[in-house]
Amino acid sequence: MSIRTGLSRLAVALLVSALVSLPVASSVALAAEITDPDLLVTLELPAGDVDYEVELGRLYLYTEEDAPFAISVIDGCSVNDHVWVFGAGLSGIPLAVDILDMRSGRSARLALPAYEPGSPVGTVLDPEALAVCGDSASGGLPPLKGTATLTSADSRGDSYETTIEVRSDGDDGAYRRLILGGTSYAIIGKGSPVFAVDESSGFDELMLLAEGRTPRQVEGISFWGSEGMLPGRAALERALKGVDRARVKRAFETARNMRVPRGIIEDLGLSGVDQVHHVSLDLDTLGADAYLAAAGWIRERGRPIEPPVPVEERFEVHIARASGETSAVPLVGPLVGSDAEGLVWEHRGEGALVQIINACELDGSFWTLAGARTTEPLELIITDTRSGSSVSQLLWTDREDTSRTTQTGVLTDCP
Repeated sequence: MSIRTGLSRLAVALLVSALVSLPVASSVALAAEITDPDLLVTLELPAGDVDYEVELGRLYLYTEEDAPFAISVIDGCSVNDHVWVFGAGLSGIPLAVDILDMRSGRSARLALPAYEPGSPVGTVLDPEALAVCGDSASGGLPPLKGTATLTSADSRGDSYETTIEVRSDGDDGAYRRLILGGTSYAIIGKGSPVFAVDESSGFDELMLLAEGRTPRQVEGISFWGSEGMLPGRAALERALKGVDRARVKRAFETARNMRVPRGIIEDLGLSGVDQVHHVSLDLDTLGADAYLAAAGWIRERGRPIEPPVPVEERFEVHIARASGETSAVPLVGPLVGSDAEGLVWEHRGEGALVQIINACELDGSFWTLAGARTTEPLELIITDTRSGSSVSQLLWTDREDTSRTTQTGVLTDCP
């Protein structure tokens, strides 16, 4: 089974209008840089299935065997506790696409309509596709993405890099999961240092993380050993409470110099330590310093740390009820400095999510998708602030928990 990882990430605005020349496995990053590397998209073709590994929060445009299509898996957890799936068929034949969340085993299936040149692109939105918000999607503070460098604290001096994720499980007070090289750690402490413990079958690992040289760089020390290396959970937590930040700093300075910090091993009651590593986490997600400060990982150092801001608003989005009441759906992304500037606008409000995709070089229009929790028909109104033109759509799906709408070929004030 071949997995297409979408390493060539091209902006929609760079795509040529001829559908047959769409780049293979290209994608556009959305604002919040939300990542979930455990989503698998399968395109069913007569010649056999083709698999793609995708990330939560990115728009992908693929061509395979002359069967181009677009797919996006969207974090809708704050709206209806589900991950949404949006797709568009860009070929002359209907396509079947399966989306699998590999952590939970849950899957969804989209039937993408055939595309007829000269007609609007047909799109599909399923806002209840994957009920995985408690399993793999984020809540509260967003996930972060970065690189971890581990240097062994012994005479070998081995050094290697791996990717890292830090995730909040909905608790605004701290990040509670740390994923390093495919291994998941439970964070059992809050503040600095942060204690992350892995108790996988066959080995134990403890990471002590503390503030580093810059707000986005967090340093620490990792202890690795056979199963049973860690004392019981209660005893370990008591020992960790007695370890102050200065003690951790001294320990990882020792590890950085490729020596084993035996004192802290005794303090924590560790046994059977096979390897010790100095750990450096470089977090490159936009706003990482603000999120880490909010979680207690780093300190503000006397200056305000603010989260990143969305780019300049291109569209105004409102929802109108039958009563005449109108409410704005604020812009939340893309963020200033992100790869998706000017390509995908995301508006999110209480119980509603709207995305506007720049497909001007693809079919000469902006695509829209929206979903909302509602028990009554709603009118979705999108206004282009540059031209002043507006379009409205009925946001209503009878007998469905979450109403939805998609539209292409209507917003045509390109670029």
